[in-house]
Amino acid sequence: MLVCRGEGMSKDITKQHITDSFNVLSRKYQLDKITVNMIVETAGISKSTFYRHFFDKYDVMNYNYKRVLDDIFTRNACKSWNELFLSILAFLENSFNRMNEKCLEKRGCCLSQEEIYTAKLIIYGCVYAVKDWVFSDKRISRQELALQIDNAIPDKYKALL
Repeated sequence: MLVCRGEGMSKDITKQHITDSFNVLSRKYQLDKITVNMIVETAGISKSTFYRHFFDKYDVMNYNYKRVLDDIFTRNACKSWNELFLSILAFLENSFNRMNEKCLEKRGCCLSQEEIYTAKLIIYGCVYAVKDWVFSDKRISRQELALQIDNAIPDKYKALL
């Protein structure tokens, strides 16, 4: 359990701490099993502190995705398109490796060819949705798009991330 009290912490530090607590839980539980109470308990904060920063667990998840992507773009300080794509590909490769490792832990075997094919279809769909959003009139926000994509991914595959 991560223990840290929300009082006296800056807003950014508190949000990061809540997100880190969410990440700890997401390594052990599927998203649909994680509750705000679990996040609050793991973070060692009050519910009011949680709700001061996030609406619900999905808001934490979206903030977390944004934080990871921001880290890819800023920490790596990409100076070229090549560096940008290398960073994105490294993130995707690490995610796929994590999926395989979780599958190995839970079932004693890596992803099956069928699961890999399904994961590819999901990824293709996500890429197309993002491409469509980038080149459209962006009728929805980034957050709404991320939530729609997340909602479209079967829980079986979310649990492996």
